[in-house]
Amino acid sequence: MDKTRKMEYAWTLAVVALLAGVLAYSTILLFQVDSIPNDVTEYVDVVGHQWYWEFCYPQNGTCANATYNPANNTATGGAFWVQPGAEVQINVTSVDVIHSFNIPNLGVRIDAIPGRINTLAFAVPMVPVGTTYLIQCTEFCGTYHGIMRAFVVVT
Repeated sequence: MDKTRKMEYAWTLAVVALLAGVLAYSTILLFQVDSIPNDVTEYVDVVGHQWYWEFCYPQNGTCANATYNPANNTATGGAFWVQPGAEVQINVTSVDVIHSFNIPNLGVRIDAIPGRINTLAFAVPMVPVGTTYLIQCTEFCGTYHGIMRAFVVVT
């Protein structure tokens, strides 16, 4: 066997080993990213409607519908209330069309699909009480998609 052929085999095996390592690492990382932590402190059921968000708190049996007013950038009827430093699990679904629940400043984005519950957990930073974060739908869901907004309110 000549020297060139040995080099080809070595490079091929090196690439295969590298790709196998990346595959193994990314598979482990994917399972860790999608896992729900054991220390969740708050649970919120989020339901997308045309064209508002509904937030239900199973711990106390209450629900609130957030209706956005673009004239003054406020939401009435309720909000997504969380405590600073809390680990929050959201269970997201929709009753009509596909929506996408997005809190850009917290790095949260999950689809709301009719007939399916998608689950995600995230940490609320230790911020002052009264801090708000914008919630928006990022999946075109119809005529009033642009006003399908609400707020996370740290209480």
